[in-house]
Amino acid sequence: MTGHRDQWFGGRTYAQHGDDLAVLNIFHRLGIEKPSYLDVGAYHPFTLSNTALLYERGSRGINVEPNETLFAEFVKARPEDANILSGVAPICGRLPFHHVAADPGRFTFDLATAKTLGIVHSVDMPVMTLNQIVDCWCKGIWPDLLTIDIEGLDIDVLQDADFGDNPPRVVIVEADNGSGDTSHELDALMHAKGFTLHSWCGSNMIFVRVADADRIW
Repeated sequence: MTGHRDQWFGGRTYAQHGDDLAVLNIFHRLGIEKPSYLDVGAYHPFTLSNTALLYERGSRGINVEPNETLFAEFVKARPEDANILSGVAPICGRLPFHHVAADPGRFTFDLATAKTLGIVHSVDMPVMTLNQIVDCWCKGIWPDLLTIDIEGLDIDVLQDADFGDNPPRVVIVEADNGSGDTSHELDALMHAKGFTLHSWCGSNMIFVRVADADRIW
């Protein structure tokens, strides 16, 4: 099936739960046809990607992926994006990146999560904070979309982030990676940062700015 001509956003989704179609609808409501993005724990340029469909439709952004093999795929397939070989954490420096007995998408800097999955080996990798990435690659201006999936450190990284006066318009964050449901904590954290829950897509929560909510619903 190739989709129908009257489908506004096409007949294809790359995201695990159709998150990309939901996001395109939100940005359409906001009048943003080519939203910029910061994809943290980007995994793969197309497979299970929340941003591949946006790239295909003309958006550009930043992909952050610490797995060297997966990162190489971004360099080849998404050359017009900024691609960063690094982890993201509440600190800047180096941390052990744990390769586990699971899909590479589950590799993590979070030791507790890694232990539950079975550590195969660990490699020291550079890590940056979200604000360092935005300062260095976006001149301090947050992209329209922040999507984050880093297997256990999501809340710590978001807690550390300073969104300032111009935060992302939409934030996607994994609330349950099989290690436990963090949705209540995430909801409280994002509410404190000026966001409200728009919807769930599978195990991901989609948040929008409170100030934008009336334009979307």
